[in-house]
Amino acid sequence: MASSTKNVKLGVCKVYFDGADLGLTQGGVEVAVSTETHKVQVDQYGKTSINELLMGRSLSVKIPLAETTLRNLVETMPGSVMISDGVRATGAITFASIPTATTTVTIGGQAFSFQVAAATTPYQTKILATQALTLQSFVDVVNRSMIQPAIGYIRASLNAAGTIVTLTAGDPGTAGNAVTTVAASGGTASGATLLGGVNETKARVEVSTGIGTDLLSIAKVLRLHPVNKTDNDYSDDFVVYQAATPGALTYAYKVDSTTSSSLATLTPLAASSQWATCWLNLLIWASQH
Repeated sequence: MASSTKNVKLGVCKVYFDGADLGLTQGGVEVAVSTETHKVQVDQYGKTSINELLMGRSLSVKIPLAETTLRNLVETMPGSVMISDGVRATGAITFASIPTATTTVTIGGQAFSFQVAAATTPYQTKILATQALTLQSFVDVVNRSMIQPAIGYIRASLNAAGTIVTLTAGDPGTAGNAVTTVAASGGTASGATLLGGVNETKARVEVSTGIGTDLLSIAKVLRLHPVNKTDNDYSDDFVVYQAATPGALTYAYKVDSTTSSSLATLTPLAASSQWATCWLNLLIWASQH
C-alpha cells in the first residue's frame, strides 16, 4: 500500500466515558497496549524456542483530566455516590407498534427518521424485525448523535417491554426543560418539551472503599474522539467497549499545573461543584472479550 501523510492522525482528543464528556485534559491522553507471550521450548533444542504463543493482551489509557468536577469523580471512582438537589429534565416517546417509514421523532429541533433501507445519515434508524429491536437501534442512534451538548447531551434508554423510549438531559437544571420533543406517525411524546429539570444549588460525593467491586460489571464504553471531527463523526475514534477504572487519583493543590506524585486521602467532600486547582490522573482499566 502506498504511504500517505493522511494516515498520520495524531492530535488532541475529547474523552467520552459512558457518553459523558469528561472535559478538558492537560498533558496528553496516552494509550498503551501490551502483549504477553509464552515461548515453547523442548530439551532437544536447548534454549532455542520452537514456537511462541500469545497468552494475553492488556490495554490501558492514561487520561490527565484538567476539569476535576464532582461528576467526573462519580464517573471514574467505583463506590462513589453523587448527592445533589439538582434534577435532570426527562421525557418519553411511546410507540404503540413498530415504527414505519413515515414515523419521525424530533428532539430539540433535530429530526430522526426510520427507513427500511440501511441508514445513510447519523439520524436515520433502519427498521428491524421487531419493535424492540428497532427501538433499541433508535436509542443507539440518539445516543450516538450527540445532540444538545450544552446540557450534557441527550441520553436515551428503552424500557424492558421495548415500547417506551425515555429521554434524559445529561446535566441537571431547568435548561433541559426547553428541549422540544415531537413524534409523528406511530409515536406519542409525553409532552411538548422535556420536563422536571431543577437547577443544582449544592452537591457532594460520598466515596466508600469500594472493596469487592467487580470492575467488569461496571465497565462502560470509553471513546477517544479527535477534536477536529464533529461530535457524531466516529470515523477516526478509538473505542474501548468495556472500560473501567479502579479509581487511581493524584491531586496537586498548586498555583501552576504541575502534578504531585502523592496519593490523596479521600474524605467526604464539601458542597461544591468542582475543585478549582485540583489535577486528576485517571488510569482506565480495560477488559477484552
